[in-house]
Parts: sequence; structure tokens; C-alpha cells
Amino acid sequence: MVAVLAGQDAKPVLVASADRAGRILTVKAIAPLQPGADRALELWALPASGNPRSLGLIPPTGLARLALPAPAGTALQNIPALAVSLEPAGGSPTGLPTGPVLYSGPLQKLY
Repeated sequence: MVAVLAGQDAKPVLVASADRAGRILTVKAIAPLQPGADRALELWALPASGNPRSLGLIPPTGLARLALPAPAGTALQNIPALAVSLEPAGGSPTGLPTGPVLYSGPLQKLY
């Protein structure tokens, strides 16, 4: 599974990938990330219906290995897209995105 997340200018910024049977979603920046000292980038699964679900924070280094609750083929089965929002340090205090969505992209299943 692969997602290329881009800003409104359509320039790719992050790539997220996971093996269908694996429980780790790897996120790698392919452009500089600058969330700010008191801000965090939070990755969200955007289900076909219902509220976004946090997958974790992306550190300023731009490399994250995020644990999934089940193998990716199951955990991301009904997730057509991913998005990244700008949140307070430590992530969203509400469990839902509170800041602007900076990057998004469709989740492609390569199987």
C-alpha cells in the first residue's frame, strides 16, 4: 500500500507505505518539513464514512514508523485516503483534526 501526500500545489511532500501483511506504516518526507517549534504534524486515515482516525505524529526529521492495530491490509482496508494536519505540539487534543490539512493523497493498494 502506498500514498503520496501533496499540498494544494500538488507537489509531493510525503510518501507513506506498508506491506499488506505488515503492521508498520512507514512515512518518509521527500521535501522539507517545518511545522514550527510548538506544532506537530499528525497523520490521519480518512475512512469512506465516519471521522478521521489518527495514525500518529510525523517528527520534524520526516521519518516515522507508525504501528497499525492490525495488518495493513485489514487496518487500512476501507481507507481511501490519508491526510496530514498541523496540530499543537503532542498532537490533536480532541482526537480529531483541529488544524488545517496541509497534505493529502489517495491510498493505493498494489495488490
